[in-house]
Amino acid sequence: MSLFCLPMCRVLTGVVACVALVACSSPQAHFHRLVAADEVAVAVPPSALLVDVLPVRVPPSVAGRRLVVQRSSGEVDVLEMDRWASPLADEIRAALSSGLALRTSAMDRHGLPYDGKRPAYRVAVDVQRFDAWRGSHVLIDAVWTLRTADDRPMLTCRSVVNEDVSAGIDGVVQGQRRALNMLASQMAEPLLAYAAAPSEPVRPMPGCVDSSARTLAN
Repeated sequence: MSLFCLPMCRVLTGVVACVALVACSSPQAHFHRLVAADEVAVAVPPSALLVDVLPVRVPPSVAGRRLVVQRSSGEVDVLEMDRWASPLADEIRAALSSGLALRTSAMDRHGLPYDGKRPAYRVAVDVQRFDAWRGSHVLIDAVWTLRTADDRPMLTCRSVVNEDVSAGIDGVVQGQRRALNMLASQMAEPLLAYAAAPSEPVRPMPGCVDSSARTLAN
């Protein structure tokens, strides 16, 4: 090796060492899911309900991949190192689909061919608030509708779910999972009732409008 090459090698070695040190010291992002990793899969019976959980609408302020938490001052923190594994709307849709499957044994046929031979029900969700306060609580405010596969309206409801949470971001995510499970439970009740007796009106529920009668339940 020439004498000219020796200083250059030392420079390159130093650069590589610095890059390695920066890589080791940089904080690593944490990715979160709204479907719990230990959630038990449900075997779908041949006579299972068919549902189509449509893409979920969420407020633009929380629609990205970064977690957003509230401050008491009305400001928010957009967390760089805590992110959703997929866009928030997709995470919510997956959690609600899983929650409905657990409670009704329904099969989500979203995006799959449908031959129309069996009844199917569309579930549309518009999340109007998806707020979280570390060490305090989370709040989900959502309007959701149930329709038949031929787009005949059945029920429109508003659900406001609060869950207390422990300190830290993991506590926030766990609280949001519980809140979405509660929302799925509220959806499952009229879905099962309508599937059991499709010719009868859906039983009135608090905060819901019978879409055929246009009356608000008390």
